[in-house]
Amino acid sequence: MDMAFDDTQTAIKESCDRLFGRLAGPGRARELGRSGGADLALATALEEAGFLDLFAEEDAGPLAAALITEWAAKAAALLPLGARTLIAPNLIADRLPAVIAICDAAHAGPVRYAAQADVLIRIDGDAAIVAESGEFRTEPVASIFGYPMARVSDVSGVRLGAGSGEVARRWWQVALAAEVAGAARAALDQTIAYLTQRVQFDRPIASFQAVQHRLVECHVSVESTAWAAREAAARGAPAALAAGAAITAVECAQRVFDETHQLSGAIGFTTEYDLHLWSMRLQTLRQECGGVGAHARSLVANAWS
Repeated sequence: MDMAFDDTQTAIKESCDRLFGRLAGPGRARELGRSGGADLALATALEEAGFLDLFAEEDAGPLAAALITEWAAKAAALLPLGARTLIAPNLIADRLPAVIAICDAAHAGPVRYAAQADVLIRIDGDAAIVAESGEFRTEPVASIFGYPMARVSDVSGVRLGAGSGEVARRWWQVALAAEVAGAARAALDQTIAYLTQRVQFDRPIASFQAVQHRLVECHVSVESTAWAAREAAARGAPAALAAGAAITAVECAQRVFDETHQLSGAIGFTTEYDLHLWSMRLQTLRQECGGVGAHARSLVANAWS
Protein backbone atom coordinates (compact mmCIF):
# COMPACT_ATOMS: atom_id res chain seq x y z
CA MET A 1 0.00 0.00 0.00
CA ASP A 2 1.41 3.39 -1.04
CA MET A 3 1.70 5.54 2.09
CA ALA A 4 1.69 8.84 0.18
CA PHE A 5 -1.41 10.51 -1.23
CA ASP A 6 -1.64 10.53 -5.01
CA ASP A 7 -2.55 13.66 -6.96
CA THR A 8 -6.30 12.98 -6.76
CA GLN A 9 -6.23 12.36 -3.01
CA THR A 10 -4.11 15.45 -2.46
CA ALA A 11 -6.55 17.58 -4.44
CA ILE A 12 -9.50 16.14 -2.51
CA LYS A 13 -7.77 16.83 0.81
CA GLU A 14 -7.04 20.43 -0.11
CA SER A 15 -10.65 20.94 -1.16
CA CYS A 16 -11.95 19.27 2.00
CA ASP A 17 -9.66 21.36 4.20
CA ARG A 18 -11.15 24.52 2.70
CA LEU A 19 -14.72 23.22 2.84
CA PHE A 20 -14.54 21.92 6.42
CA GLY A 21 -12.66 25.02 7.51
CA ARG A 22 -15.53 27.15 6.20
CA LEU A 23 -18.55 25.02 7.12
CA ALA A 24 -17.53 22.77 10.04
CA GLY A 25 -15.45 23.11 13.20
CA PRO A 26 -16.20 23.48 16.93
CA GLY A 27 -18.45 26.53 16.55
CA ARG A 28 -20.69 24.81 14.06
CA ALA A 29 -20.71 21.63 16.16
CA ARG A 30 -21.90 23.60 19.18
CA GLU A 31 -24.61 25.29 17.14
CA LEU A 32 -25.93 21.99 15.81
CA GLY A 33 -25.59 20.39 19.23
CA ARG A 34 -28.06 22.92 20.62
CA SER A 35 -30.58 22.19 17.86
CA GLY A 36 -29.94 18.42 17.85
CA GLY A 37 -29.67 18.13 14.08
CA ALA A 38 -27.43 16.91 11.30
CA ASP A 39 -25.52 19.38 9.16
CA LEU A 40 -27.60 19.51 6.00
CA ALA A 41 -25.78 22.61 4.74
CA LEU A 42 -22.49 20.70 4.86
CA ALA A 43 -24.13 17.72 3.17
CA THR A 44 -25.29 19.94 0.32
CA ALA A 45 -21.82 21.44 -0.10
CA LEU A 46 -20.21 17.98 -0.14
CA GLU A 47 -22.74 16.71 -2.66
CA GLU A 48 -22.22 19.71 -4.94
CA ALA A 49 -18.47 19.10 -4.78
CA GLY A 50 -19.01 15.45 -5.72
CA PHE A 51 -17.52 14.18 -2.46
CA LEU A 52 -20.45 12.00 -1.35
CA ASP A 53 -20.19 9.58 -4.26
CA LEU A 54 -16.49 8.84 -4.53
CA PHE A 55 -16.89 5.17 -3.63
CA ALA A 56 -17.63 4.11 -7.21
CA GLU A 57 -15.25 6.56 -8.88
CA GLU A 58 -12.33 4.79 -10.54
CA ASP A 59 -9.73 7.41 -9.59
CA ALA A 60 -11.00 7.76 -6.02
CA GLY A 61 -12.87 4.70 -4.72
CA PRO A 62 -13.46 3.45 -1.18
CA LEU A 63 -10.13 4.77 0.09
CA ALA A 64 -11.09 8.34 -0.80
CA ALA A 65 -14.48 7.82 0.84
CA ALA A 66 -12.75 6.62 4.02
CA LEU A 67 -10.40 9.60 3.97
CA ILE A 68 -13.29 12.07 3.71
CA THR A 69 -15.02 10.29 6.59
CA GLU A 70 -11.85 10.63 8.67
CA TRP A 71 -11.30 14.30 7.82
CA ALA A 72 -14.94 15.17 8.53
CA ALA A 73 -14.67 13.60 12.00
CA LYS A 74 -11.49 15.58 12.63
CA ALA A 75 -13.41 18.76 11.72
CA ALA A 76 -16.19 17.87 14.23
CA ALA A 77 -18.70 17.64 11.38
CA LEU A 78 -22.15 16.42 12.41
CA LEU A 79 -23.03 14.26 9.46
CA PRO A 80 -23.07 10.44 9.08
CA LEU A 81 -20.56 10.38 6.25
CA GLY A 82 -19.41 6.84 6.97
CA ALA A 83 -22.89 5.44 6.41
CA ARG A 84 -23.41 7.60 3.32
CA THR A 85 -20.05 7.17 1.60
CA LEU A 86 -18.88 3.69 2.67
CA ILE A 87 -21.82 1.53 3.77
CA ALA A 88 -24.80 2.54 1.63
CA PRO A 89 -23.05 2.32 -1.79
CA ASN A 90 -22.60 -1.42 -1.20
CA LEU A 91 -26.31 -1.99 -0.54
CA ILE A 92 -28.38 0.61 -2.38
CA ALA A 93 -28.28 1.05 -6.14
CA ASP A 94 -30.57 4.07 -6.29
CA ARG A 95 -29.59 7.68 -5.72
CA LEU A 96 -28.63 8.07 -2.08
CA PRO A 97 -29.93 10.75 0.30
CA ALA A 98 -27.45 12.70 2.40
CA VAL A 99 -28.47 11.41 5.83
CA ILE A 100 -28.36 7.64 6.33
CA ALA A 101 -28.38 5.91 9.71
CA ILE A 102 -27.34 2.35 10.52
CA CYS A 103 -28.11 0.02 13.41
CA ASP A 104 -27.99 -3.66 14.32
CA ALA A 105 -31.06 -5.52 15.56
CA ALA A 106 -28.81 -7.58 17.82
CA HIS A 107 -27.67 -4.54 19.78
CA ALA A 108 -30.37 -2.44 21.39
CA GLY A 109 -29.82 1.20 22.18
CA PRO A 110 -30.06 4.67 20.68
CA VAL A 111 -28.94 5.11 17.06
CA ARG A 112 -26.91 8.01 15.74
CA TYR A 113 -28.80 10.27 13.34
CA ALA A 114 -31.88 8.01 13.29
CA ALA A 115 -34.34 10.87 13.79
CA GLN A 116 -32.72 12.88 10.97
CA ALA A 117 -32.27 9.96 8.57
CA ASP A 118 -33.96 9.69 5.20
CA VAL A 119 -32.91 6.04 5.08
CA LEU A 120 -32.18 3.54 7.85
CA ILE A 121 -30.01 0.48 7.25
CA ARG A 122 -30.69 -2.21 9.83
CA ILE A 123 -28.60 -5.35 10.11
CA ASP A 124 -30.82 -8.30 10.96
CA GLY A 125 -28.73 -11.43 11.20
CA ASP A 126 -27.28 -12.31 7.80
CA ALA A 127 -29.40 -9.77 5.96
CA ALA A 128 -29.74 -6.00 5.88
CA ILE A 129 -33.02 -4.12 5.80
CA VAL A 130 -33.23 -0.79 3.97
CA ALA A 131 -36.06 1.35 5.29
CA GLU A 132 -37.02 4.76 3.97
CA SER A 133 -38.45 7.56 6.09
CA GLY A 134 -41.95 6.47 7.15
CA GLU A 135 -40.93 2.81 7.30
CA PHE A 136 -39.47 3.14 10.79
CA ARG A 137 -40.28 5.07 13.93
CA THR A 138 -37.87 7.09 16.03
CA GLU A 139 -37.91 8.55 19.51
CA PRO A 140 -35.22 11.19 20.11
CA VAL A 141 -33.03 10.62 23.16
CA ALA A 142 -31.20 13.38 25.03
CA SER A 143 -27.49 12.63 24.98
CA ILE A 144 -24.19 14.19 26.03
CA PHE A 145 -22.23 11.93 23.69
CA GLY A 146 -21.77 14.31 20.78
CA TYR A 147 -24.36 13.07 18.28
CA PRO A 148 -28.11 13.37 17.80
CA MET A 149 -29.49 10.05 19.06
CA ALA A 150 -32.86 8.29 18.86
CA ARG A 151 -34.40 4.92 19.59
CA VAL A 152 -35.68 3.01 16.57
CA SER A 153 -38.75 0.77 16.36
CA ASP A 154 -41.27 -0.70 13.91
CA VAL A 155 -38.77 -1.10 11.07
CA SER A 156 -40.19 -2.48 7.84
CA GLY A 157 -38.60 -1.62 4.49
CA VAL A 158 -36.91 -3.91 1.96
CA ARG A 159 -35.02 -6.95 3.17
CA LEU A 160 -31.94 -7.58 1.07
CA GLY A 161 -30.46 -10.95 0.25
CA ALA A 162 -28.40 -13.29 2.40
CA GLY A 163 -24.93 -11.92 3.09
CA SER A 164 -25.98 -8.28 2.88
CA GLY A 165 -25.86 -7.99 6.65
CA GLU A 166 -22.23 -9.10 6.71
CA VAL A 167 -21.36 -6.63 3.93
CA ALA A 168 -22.99 -3.82 5.90
CA ARG A 169 -21.21 -4.84 9.08
CA ARG A 170 -17.75 -4.95 7.48
CA TRP A 171 -18.09 -1.50 5.93
CA TRP A 172 -19.58 -0.19 9.16
CA GLN A 173 -16.44 -1.33 10.97
CA VAL A 174 -14.29 0.48 8.41
CA ALA A 175 -16.39 3.64 8.75
CA LEU A 176 -16.14 3.50 12.55
CA ALA A 177 -12.38 3.19 12.40
CA ALA A 178 -12.12 6.15 10.03
CA GLU A 179 -14.31 8.28 12.30
CA VAL A 180 -12.36 7.32 15.41
CA ALA A 181 -9.09 8.18 13.67
CA GLY A 182 -10.33 11.66 12.79
CA ALA A 183 -11.94 12.44 16.14
CA ALA A 184 -9.00 11.05 18.12
CA ARG A 185 -6.52 13.06 16.05
CA ALA A 186 -8.44 16.27 16.75
CA ALA A 187 -8.68 15.51 20.48
CA LEU A 188 -4.95 14.78 20.61
CA ASP A 189 -4.02 17.91 18.63
CA GLN A 190 -6.14 20.01 20.98
CA THR A 191 -4.38 18.50 23.99
CA ILE A 192 -0.90 18.97 22.55
CA ALA A 193 -1.65 22.62 21.85
CA TYR A 194 -2.85 23.08 25.43
CA LEU A 195 0.16 21.35 26.95
CA THR A 196 2.52 23.42 24.80
CA GLN A 197 1.00 26.64 26.15
CA ARG A 198 0.42 25.58 29.77
CA VAL A 199 3.47 26.24 32.00
CA GLN A 200 4.44 24.53 35.23
CA PHE A 201 7.79 24.96 37.04
CA ASP A 202 8.70 27.56 34.40
CA ARG A 203 8.45 25.01 31.61
CA PRO A 204 5.66 24.04 29.17
CA ILE A 205 4.00 20.86 30.38
CA ALA A 206 4.62 19.31 26.96
CA SER A 207 8.36 19.49 27.58
CA PHE A 208 8.26 16.91 30.37
CA GLN A 209 9.42 13.51 29.16
CA ALA A 210 6.77 11.51 31.00
CA VAL A 211 4.06 13.58 29.33
CA GLN A 212 5.73 13.21 25.94
CA HIS A 213 5.75 9.43 26.32
CA ARG A 214 1.99 9.40 26.89
CA LEU A 215 1.37 11.72 23.95
CA VAL A 216 3.51 9.55 21.68
CA GLU A 217 1.58 6.44 22.68
CA CYS A 218 -1.64 8.23 21.77
CA HIS A 219 -0.13 9.36 18.47
CA VAL A 220 0.89 5.81 17.58
CA SER A 221 -2.59 4.57 18.44
CA VAL A 222 -4.24 7.23 16.26
CA GLU A 223 -1.93 6.55 13.33
CA SER A 224 -2.49 2.80 13.67
CA THR A 225 -6.24 3.33 13.53
CA ALA A 226 -6.06 5.67 10.55
CA TRP A 227 -3.92 3.32 8.51
CA ALA A 228 -5.91 0.24 9.50
CA ALA A 229 -9.09 1.96 8.28
CA ARG A 230 -7.44 3.14 5.09
CA GLU A 231 -6.01 -0.27 4.26
CA ALA A 232 -9.31 -2.02 4.95
CA ALA A 233 -11.13 0.45 2.69
CA ALA A 234 -8.54 0.21 -0.08
CA ARG A 235 -8.74 -3.59 -0.07
CA GLY A 236 -12.55 -3.75 -0.15
CA ALA A 237 -13.20 -4.35 3.56
CA PRO A 238 -12.28 -8.03 3.89
CA ALA A 239 -13.60 -9.42 7.16
CA ALA A 240 -10.25 -9.73 8.92
CA LEU A 241 -9.07 -6.23 8.03
CA ALA A 242 -12.43 -4.61 8.79
CA ALA A 243 -12.73 -6.26 12.21
CA GLY A 244 -9.07 -5.61 12.96
CA ALA A 245 -9.47 -1.93 12.12
CA ALA A 246 -12.52 -1.70 14.39
CA ILE A 247 -10.69 -3.37 17.30
CA THR A 248 -7.73 -1.03 16.84
CA ALA A 249 -10.15 1.90 16.78
CA VAL A 250 -11.91 0.89 19.98
CA GLU A 251 -8.59 0.63 21.82
CA CYS A 252 -7.53 3.99 20.38
CA ALA A 253 -10.79 5.66 21.41
CA GLN A 254 -10.42 4.54 25.01
CA ARG A 255 -6.74 5.47 25.25
CA VAL A 256 -7.15 8.91 23.71
CA PHE A 257 -10.24 9.68 25.78
CA ASP A 258 -8.49 8.76 29.03
CA GLU A 259 -5.18 10.46 28.29
CA THR A 260 -6.45 13.70 26.77
CA HIS A 261 -8.81 14.34 29.65
CA GLN A 262 -6.27 13.48 32.30
CA LEU A 263 -3.51 15.53 30.67
CA SER A 264 -5.86 18.49 30.21
CA GLY A 265 -6.66 18.63 33.90
CA ALA A 266 -9.80 20.34 35.17
CA ILE A 267 -10.38 22.37 32.02
CA GLY A 268 -10.77 19.15 30.04
CA PHE A 269 -13.98 18.38 31.93
CA THR A 270 -15.69 21.70 31.20
CA THR A 271 -18.17 22.21 28.39
CA GLU A 272 -16.58 25.57 27.54
CA TYR A 273 -13.47 23.70 26.37
CA ASP A 274 -13.69 22.10 22.93
CA LEU A 275 -12.15 18.74 23.85
CA HIS A 276 -15.52 17.13 24.61
CA LEU A 277 -16.71 17.80 21.06
CA TRP A 278 -14.44 14.95 19.99
CA SER A 279 -13.81 12.91 23.12
CA MET A 280 -17.46 12.22 23.89
CA ARG A 281 -17.95 11.05 20.32
CA LEU A 282 -15.13 8.59 20.87
CA GLN A 283 -17.12 7.07 23.72
CA THR A 284 -20.09 6.62 21.39
CA LEU A 285 -18.08 5.16 18.53
CA ARG A 286 -16.25 2.61 20.65
CA GLN A 287 -19.59 1.05 21.66
CA GLU A 288 -21.28 1.13 18.26
CA CYS A 289 -21.78 -1.97 16.12
CA GLY A 290 -21.65 -4.11 19.26
CA GLY A 291 -18.37 -2.76 20.60
CA VAL A 292 -15.07 -4.58 20.89
CA GLY A 293 -16.72 -7.90 21.77
CA ALA A 294 -18.66 -8.01 18.51
CA HIS A 295 -15.59 -6.95 16.51
CA ALA A 296 -13.51 -9.66 18.16
CA ARG A 297 -16.15 -12.29 17.40
CA SER A 298 -16.13 -11.19 13.76
CA LEU A 299 -12.38 -11.57 13.65
CA VAL A 300 -12.43 -15.03 15.24
CA ALA A 301 -15.31 -16.21 13.04
CA ASN A 302 -13.37 -15.19 9.96
CA ALA A 303 -10.22 -16.94 11.18
CA TRP A 304 -12.11 -20.19 11.80
CA SER A 305 -14.34 -20.12 8.74
